[in-house]
Amino acid sequence: MIDSDTLWKEIIEELFEDFVGFFMPDLYEDIDFNKGYEFLDKEFASLFPDTDGTKRFADKLAKVYLKNGDEKWVLIHVEIQGYRDDEFGKRMFVYFYRIFDTYDKEITAISVFTDDNKEYKPDRYEYDFYMTELVYKYRTYKILDQSREVLEEMENPFALVVLAGLLMIKGRKDTESMYRFKINLIRLLLTRKYKREKIEKIFIFINALLQLPDELELKIGEEIQKIEGGKDKMGLTLEMTPLFKVNYAKGVKDGEKRGEKRGEKRGEKRGKREGAREGLRKGIMVLIDVRFGSEGGVLKEKVMEVMDLETLENILILLKELKSIEEIEGVMSKM
Repeated sequence: MIDSDTLWKEIIEELFEDFVGFFMPDLYEDIDFNKGYEFLDKEFASLFPDTDGTKRFADKLAKVYLKNGDEKWVLIHVEIQGYRDDEFGKRMFVYFYRIFDTYDKEITAISVFTDDNKEYKPDRYEYDFYMTELVYKYRTYKILDQSREVLEEMENPFALVVLAGLLMIKGRKDTESMYRFKINLIRLLLTRKYKREKIEKIFIFINALLQLPDELELKIGEEIQKIEGGKDKMGLTLEMTPLFKVNYAKGVKDGEKRGEKRGEKRGEKRGKREGAREGLRKGIMVLIDVRFGSEGGVLKEKVMEVMDLETLENILILLKELKSIEEIEGVMSKM
C-alpha cells in the first residue's frame, strides 16, 4: 500500500499550478508559469544528512519565477504533516534557514496538516534567550477545518484533492461511509470540465487515498461504468485502481512461489512468467465483471483457457477498446 505522504507529494508535483492557485492565490498572481518551475527535492535532501538515524527532508521544495522581469526567484517550501510533532515549528525554521543559507533567495513556506487532531496547527517558531528574540511564521492549512460543501463548490481542481483528504479523515473508521464518500467524489470529478489528463491524475489519487475492501472497489468500478454510460468517456479504467494492481501483484507473487516449490529447472524464471500470467488473468476477470457482470461468464471461461502471456495482454487491450462481448470474442477467435 502506498503511504499517504507519498501520494500527497506526487499530486502536488503533478498539479503544482493548481496547488499554488488554491493555497497561495496572492503568490499565484505574481508567478510567471511560462518560465516554468523546478523541484529541488534532491538538492534540499542533501542539506539534511542522517545524523541520528532519522531521515530528515522537506516534503516539497519548488523554484518558481516571478512576473517582475528580474531573474529573482522565489522558493516555495511545502510541508505535509499528518501527525503531531511538538518540534514542528522548530523544524520548519531549520528548513527555512538552511534553504536561505544555501540559495540566498526569498522563501515562502506553507504547511498542510492532514491529521485528525483539531487542536494541532502550529504556525510559528519563537525563540527568546536573554534579549535575543526571533519569531518565524509560515502559512498553514488545516484540512480538518474545511467545509465539505465549500470545497465541492470550488472550481480549482486541487479542491477535490483536499476534499479527498477531508473525506479520508471523516470516513476512515467507517467502510460504508468511505464508500459513499468515494463514489460521490468520483461522480463530482466526472462532472467537471477538466482536461482528461488532470481528471486521470485526481482519479488515481482518490483511488489510492480512499482504499476500500476488494468487493467495494469492484462496486466502485461498476458505478463508474454507469456514470459514464459504459463508454469510458474519460478513460477511467480499473487498471488505474488499487484493486487491479493488488490482484496483478498477488498473482505474480503466487506464481513465483509455485515455481520455487516445484523446484523445476530455471524454476524462478518460469515462476515469474506463471505469476505474470496469473496476475494478468485475475485483473482481466475483474475488468470483465465490471464491464459485463454475469453476461461475461462465457468470456471468462475462454480467458481461463489462454496460456500465452502476450495473448492475455492483447485481450486486456481489447477489453479497453471494444464495446461488446461479441466483438471481443470475435477478435479472440482469430488470435
